[in-house]
Amino acid sequence: MPPLDPNPPTFEPTGRYTQARRDAFRKAHNTGFLWPAELDLIDDFMCKQHEGFAWDDTERALGSAQYPHPPGIFDEVCRIIRKKIEAGVYEPSNSSYRSRWFCVLKKDGKALRLVHSLEPLNAVTIQHSGVPPIPEHIAEKFGNRACGGMLDLYVGYDEREIAESSRDLTSFQTPYGACDW
Repeated sequence: MPPLDPNPPTFEPTGRYTQARRDAFRKAHNTGFLWPAELDLIDDFMCKQHEGFAWDDTERALGSAQYPHPPGIFDEVCRIIRKKIEAGVYEPSNSSYRSRWFCVLKKDGKALRLVHSLEPLNAVTIQHSGVPPIPEHIAEKFGNRACGGMLDLYVGYDEREIAESSRDLTSFQTPYGACDW
C-alpha cells in the first residue's frame, strides 16, 4: 500500500475518484468533525487507492461464480473448513477478491479434499525466467557429507506460509465468511 503523505498535494482527479465524486464525498462529510487537512489527506488516500472503491455496479470487483456444493456434503465441508480455521491454516479476510474452490474425494473414496482454483491468479503471475539448478551440480557439492531431509506426510500442502502481502489474492468465500490461507 502506498504511504500517505502527511502534507498531501493539491487534489487532482484520478481514475475513479473524479471531481464530482470528491464533491459528493465532501458534501456527505461536511459535519465539521474532520478538519480540512484531514479531508485533504482522505482525498490523497482516495486518489492513491481509487481502484479499491466502487461507486456503481460497473466498478465492482469481478467475482467468479462459485462451483455448486451438493447439500449432502455441506456439513462435512463446514467441518473441514472450521478445522482449518481453528488450526490457523485459514484466516478471516477483508479482500474484495474471491477465488473459486470445490471438493473432491480423496483416494480412500470417503474423505473430502478442498481444492482452491487459483487459475485466474496464475494467469497473471509473472513466471521466473531463471533456469533450475542441474541436479548433478548440487549432488557434487554434497559429496562425502551427511545430508538430511524432511517430508510432510501429514498434509503436504500447508507446510509453507504465503507472504502476508499476497494472502488477499487467495481469498475465498466460506459459510463462515471470507477466508484466505
